[in-house]
Amino acid sequence: MIREASAAGGKTGYTESSPELEQWLARHIAQGFGADALVLSMLRSGYDDAFARQVVAAAFGQGAGAPALPPAHRKAPATAAEAEPRLYVAHGGDREVQILFRLASPRIRLFQQLLTGDECDALVALSRGRLARSPVVNPDTGDENLIDARTSMGAMFQVGEHALISRIEARIAAVTGVPAEHGEGLQILNYKPGGEYQPHFDYFNPQRPGEARQLSVGGQRIATLVIYLNTPAAGGATAFPRVGLEVAPVKGNAVYFSYLLPDGALDDRTLHAGLPVASGEKWIATKWLRERPYRSEA
Repeated sequence: MIREASAAGGKTGYTESSPELEQWLARHIAQGFGADALVLSMLRSGYDDAFARQVVAAAFGQGAGAPALPPAHRKAPATAAEAEPRLYVAHGGDREVQILFRLASPRIRLFQQLLTGDECDALVALSRGRLARSPVVNPDTGDENLIDARTSMGAMFQVGEHALISRIEARIAAVTGVPAEHGEGLQILNYKPGGEYQPHFDYFNPQRPGEARQLSVGGQRIATLVIYLNTPAAGGATAFPRVGLEVAPVKGNAVYFSYLLPDGALDDRTLHAGLPVASGEKWIATKWLRERPYRSEA
């Protein structure tokens, strides 16, 4: 499990270990990589600074408060990529994408740098001219209403509307295994300080007439991908309260979660929230994926 923790300057990072991280550290230490290179690599992957130094020291057999490792233990990596924690890799079509962590149940993945910084900035720029208050589907009528629980501004794009969006949608299909034609249009959201989206489900409840209407245009939603288009100064994590998981928003990273179980049931452990932005603003891109090819109108 990865949790978000506070660090100096209001930044956040991942602060729990995993068998994969321990294996990665042991392998690179055996190859001669030094503590400084390993700590730097973990920081670049979104880990908390103090936590990274602690686990690296422990991997070298030192206590958390031990002094820096002697030069004899240090070896600069031949390339920057050699020092990156390549725990898992997903093939994104036009590039490889590292998976920082994955949970089996519920199925949650955190992709590292699914988008480049330039791609993030370009999506933000595309959306600025069409931002409007983000609605939600009324479960009884199917109409889109504004509610206090969701305070973001949003911009909707049609599937393949722009060359950049087409490229990103193809990459999303490659890393998730869900065909691009099963995706709803990309939604860009902007949260100002204090902005949040309180705990909710992304799937539709077929027992509510308003939500049942949505099933006619592609079937049930089966998964969500949230891409972080910037790194807020503080706050704005994606929280899964029934799992005890919070994902720090890091520019270019993306969290994917699937809520359709093998027996066809919906996994209510995917209840999630966009926590309040404490400082600065948050930009994200959201992609909802359906069980069948999606069309925008019934």
